[in-house]
Amino acid sequence: MVDDAAILAMRTRRIGRGHAEMLAGMVQDVLAKADIRPAEVDKISVCAGPGSFTGLRVGLSFAKGFALPHDIPIVGLSGLQIWAANADPDMDKTVLAVADVRRGQILSQVFNNGRPSAKPKLSTVNELKNLPKIIVGGGAKLLGAEDNSTYVCPAALAWLGMDAAPETHPAEPLYHRPPDAKLPGGKSL
Repeated sequence: MVDDAAILAMRTRRIGRGHAEMLAGMVQDVLAKADIRPAEVDKISVCAGPGSFTGLRVGLSFAKGFALPHDIPIVGLSGLQIWAANADPDMDKTVLAVADVRRGQILSQVFNNGRPSAKPKLSTVNELKNLPKIIVGGGAKLLGAEDNSTYVCPAALAWLGMDAAPETHPAEPLYHRPPDAKLPGGKSL
């Protein structure tokens, strides 16, 4: 939880599974620490991916469920954008944010001066050309860059969300590929 100048409260915890069971309690703790009631929240920023199918659904569903009764606007920001902003806080450079999405593929997006130059792109490492000097994200090592964290700082997410609008940054999942699940008979969804 942030305002224009400071972190009012923040709670993080690294867990493998069980996000759905822990998320509500963590949000309650943050609200209590910041001494804020749910109806006083101005906007919710949620990381829209890339990430696991279940993790994205849990986070987005919780944010929407929290916002709906209080009529709070929600914005969705990609982890790629957050990684790029962390690497370029002055927003005056070109940054390539890269997620290793397995199966020999990466999801990448170029940011110029803090703004995306195109939509995220799924490709192989060999398909990327003219790489900028700054490469960030969990897929950076695949491009010969320093191994970077895929940590999405909640405060950075909240601050970036302050300048985002639901119309331009909808709270919708950023999936790197279509689901593997098939309907009966092998039909695609």
